[in-house]
Amino acid sequence: MVEIKKELINLVRHTSIYGATELLSRFIGFIMIPFYTHYLRPTDYGISELVGLTIEVISMVLGMGISNAIYRFYYDKNEVGNSMLVISTAAVGVPILGFFTLAILSFFSNQIAFLALGNKEYAFYLNLAIAELWFAQILNLVYTYVRVTESSRIYAALSISRLIFSLSLNIFLIAGMDWGVLGLFVSNLISAALFTIFTFPLLLKKVGCSFSLEVGKKMLRYSLPIVPANLASLVVNASDRFFIRAFLSLADAGVYSLGYKLGNIVFYLVRVPFMQIWEPRRYALYQEGAPPEFFARVTTYFYGCMLFCGLGIAIFVQDIIKIITPNDYWNAAIYVPAIVVCYIVYALDHHVAFGILISKKTEYWTYVNLIMGAMNLLLNFVLISRYGVWGAIGATFIPLVFKICALYFVGRRFYRIPFEWSRMAGMFIIAAGIFFVSIMFHPSYLPIALFYDTVMILAFLPIIWISGLLHIDEKIQIKNLYQTLRRNRVLETT
Repeated sequence: MVEIKKELINLVRHTSIYGATELLSRFIGFIMIPFYTHYLRPTDYGISELVGLTIEVISMVLGMGISNAIYRFYYDKNEVGNSMLVISTAAVGVPILGFFTLAILSFFSNQIAFLALGNKEYAFYLNLAIAELWFAQILNLVYTYVRVTESSRIYAALSISRLIFSLSLNIFLIAGMDWGVLGLFVSNLISAALFTIFTFPLLLKKVGCSFSLEVGKKMLRYSLPIVPANLASLVVNASDRFFIRAFLSLADAGVYSLGYKLGNIVFYLVRVPFMQIWEPRRYALYQEGAPPEFFARVTTYFYGCMLFCGLGIAIFVQDIIKIITPNDYWNAAIYVPAIVVCYIVYALDHHVAFGILISKKTEYWTYVNLIMGAMNLLLNFVLISRYGVWGAIGATFIPLVFKICALYFVGRRFYRIPFEWSRMAGMFIIAAGIFFVSIMFHPSYLPIALFYDTVMILAFLPIIWISGLLHIDEKIQIKNLYQTLRRNRVLETT
């Protein structure tokens, strides 16, 4: 029998560690922007971005969604028998398959560089990125194993160590050695190679070098349909910038890109760290007989955290943007709240599609995402030409709503979860009301405005408490959870 209190404590503990790691990574990346803009020319930035996007597409195809397959089969002893065999099969297969695939791609690097960057001379950068990708795919297996075994502290230590090493090498090669954009690619390759060489043998020692063709087939049968779905998601997340540049201007695309980057922070601060523990853990809970109501309750709590964080970003950005950017970029704040809403909707996909995933019907995931990607491209073409940047936001929001609805109605055919839609709608209404009040009565003096922003954001919590959206047992559990966490913190410090 699943203990809700115990599972919530476990989720909060691991999510806080993953979240702190992600927050630190994002913060360091943010403060490094002035360094990169000083030492890298706009052309260098273009090379870095286009090569990065090309490698991201290759990575999605090459990765074959193998992490999702590991999460699915690691706890399914009836399907594979030995959990370690799942990891070892991936650990043997991925490096070998990746090596030959990337070697072939490297052979055609001149052609790929010409198509992606318009110049064959950039093939050298592409080859460096391809080499880094091979190590990164192997290192991802280490991270996947750490996540699936719920070793969040080890994950944080590895991630932070690699981040510090990579950034230090970036600074040395770009500024100290004056290598420019070449230093960026070389430092990324060295970082990925060293951490792979250090950690991957430890993984093999732990799980062994066994390979099961039968297990490999089952994993690929489950994960391969996810690949085109991920590519479709990439279309939704990136294509609008190209349409804005074509229909409006490069400046509009730049302002929108900044707003987009600020708006999707909610995704990386809440959804990404949460799913790093919840993605593998929920399969274990399903195997242990957790009731559907439990998964519905977790979704509600997750959604509430997304709303709270999203509300904070939507309110704070109106003033913070004036501190961190010139006034040419201040209009980006207008778009951030709507982008936040898009990503809150987006973050529900793995929750509503749980029935599809546990039943191994991942082809439905692909169908829905391909339709979503096609809708996005069509709506970008129609709406951006008529409504500008707001058309881009609409072209993102509509396909995402379709995706969540479609996944929900398909997923409930295989596993019916009684999601608490009315409670979630009530939370959204409260958050939206607070946001509009904060905008209508906003102080002009910046220090007072920041204090006002903080008060408005924190008001979400007591309003939720007194609104009747929380059940009596939940209020008791929250009090007990707080006392337990406080007691554990005291014990850790003594």
